[in-house]
Amino acid sequence: MIRKTLFLMLLCCSAPLSAATDRPLKSFPDAPLRAKDAGADLLFVVGGDNRPTTQGAPLPRVLGMILSEVGLIRPDFVLWTGDTVYGYCDTREELEAEYQAFQSAARPLAGAVPLYNAPGNHEIHSGQTCASPAERLCGPPCSEESFRSRFGQLWGSFDSAGAHFIALDTDVPGAADTISGEQLEWLKRDLEANKGARAIFVFTHTEFYSSPLIDKPAGTSHPAVANRCELQDLFRRYPVKAVFSGHEHVYWHEPAEQHDGIDYFVTGGSGASLYASPDRGGFSHYMVVRLSGDKVSYEVIEPGRLYLEDAPARAGESRFWIVNSNDFAAPLPLRGIDVEVPARLGSCKELEATSETRSRDKVVLIPGVTIASCAAAPGGKLRLRIEGPPVGQGSFLVTVKRKTAP
Repeated sequence: MIRKTLFLMLLCCSAPLSAATDRPLKSFPDAPLRAKDAGADLLFVVGGDNRPTTQGAPLPRVLGMILSEVGLIRPDFVLWTGDTVYGYCDTREELEAEYQAFQSAARPLAGAVPLYNAPGNHEIHSGQTCASPAERLCGPPCSEESFRSRFGQLWGSFDSAGAHFIALDTDVPGAADTISGEQLEWLKRDLEANKGARAIFVFTHTEFYSSPLIDKPAGTSHPAVANRCELQDLFRRYPVKAVFSGHEHVYWHEPAEQHDGIDYFVTGGSGASLYASPDRGGFSHYMVVRLSGDKVSYEVIEPGRLYLEDAPARAGESRFWIVNSNDFAAPLPLRGIDVEVPARLGSCKELEATSETRSRDKVVLIPGVTIASCAAAPGGKLRLRIEGPPVGQGSFLVTVKRKTAP
């Protein structure tokens, strides 16, 4: 399922960014946030709610699929809406193992794409009923320490390309499903300090507006943010474009026309047990958001339709397919095409990459495909980074071989 969007091209640079915030966030896995000129185009991904179905169970397979696709897209960063782990009734050791499992699943992002997470009730919670003695469990403050060691502040913000991004904690022990006290006062100051931003985006775990289509048992146990009207009145005074939340394992959108120009999304589809049938928003998904000038566009993407796959090799060549069967309104940049080829094909300086597609039985060459980087890899391989134009719907055959003699 895709929400069609405007086409934009992305600019990027690799200098470190100095974020103008007194509560900086951390990426987990670790990755730098690339500096971008104010006003440059941004592309970022939003997802969340990938926790296992029960304590001790493996992470959902669809999470790996989603993060693999995000690694191919290589957006400027990822906003995650919480529940990266199961958490409830965990000992410290069990919680640490669950975070390590998430880190392993997010390996396609490590060192390349920052992922910032707003804490969910499965990361931080109080009042749990468990068979194990309370002194063995990693509730607060143990769970808060574990979260901070990976993601930094429980609430905070960062800047990119003149836009401002705010993570809020809707699971403060004793004040869950609300933004109040010290956090609310900080939020007011942060919004005022960034009132000149080209756009502001907020991400949380608990939703501001619940899906009316959610299964009834799940709906009664997932109350929305209690003081959302107070927060909406605050947000509308500033250039807040959208609020992204999870908690409910569905997709739901409250359009900006109904909320003073602010879009509200529930995007809890990264693998946790679904709370509705597909026709009611219960499907695995993530979102791609593009900011161009002051225009924002949103795409909802079901995983499984964007991937690389090896093609049968030919003498002196290594080949693979880029497959995109999504119905994008505009081509999508893929900045993370990393492949390994046999070193016997030639040295780095001797190799070239070409690409083609087909219109029925007609071969159509695709210009602009290059080898951006090349380095030796274990096992007699070369590791290449392939760059090319943004891809639309279709399958594209990439061939790596020795350069043709002039």
